[in-house]
Amino acid sequence: MSGTLQFRKDGTFKIVQFTDTHWQNGEAEDQLTRALMERVLKAEQPDLVVFTGDLIFSLHCRDPLSSVREVVSAAAESGIPWAAVLGNHDAEEGCGVSREAVLRELMAAGGSVTGHEPGIGGWGNYDRAVLGADGKPAATLYFLDSGDYSRVDRIPGYGWIGRD
Repeated sequence: MSGTLQFRKDGTFKIVQFTDTHWQNGEAEDQLTRALMERVLKAEQPDLVVFTGDLIFSLHCRDPLSSVREVVSAAAESGIPWAAVLGNHDAEEGCGVSREAVLRELMAAGGSVTGHEPGIGGWGNYDRAVLGADGKPAATLYFLDSGDYSRVDRIPGYGWIGRD
C-alpha cells in the first residue's frame, strides 16, 4: 500500500475523521466503535482517515500500546492511508506510557502516514502533501499537537499549540 496522498481524477479528496474514540481494552463498547469505523470506511471510501486525539483512554488501559494498535486496526487493515494526532487522554500521567511511545506506535502501524518533525515542541507535528493529477504537490495538510495539559503553573487545564 502506498502512503501517497493524491486528489482523485474528479478533483476531490475525501477525509474521514474519527475523534475521541477513547478505546480501552477491547470491551464491547470498543468493538461497537470498531464496527462503526468499518461501516463508515466502507460507505465513504475515503482517500485518508484521520484520528484527531483521545484515541485511547490510557488510564483505563491494561496495555496502552496494545490499545493504540487496536483502535487504529480498522484503518490499518482497510488499505486506506491514515494519520493521527494525540489528545490529552492518549498518554496521561500515571498510565505508564509516554506521548512519544504512543506516537511511535502510531507511526509504525500499517498504512500510517503519521509523522513527527523533530525540533518542534510536542509529539506529532507534521505535514503531508496531497498531489494533484499531475503528480505535483497541490495541497498540504498540517497536523499539530495541541498538547495534553498546561505546563504553566498559573494556567490550569489543557495545553495548547506551541509558538514553535
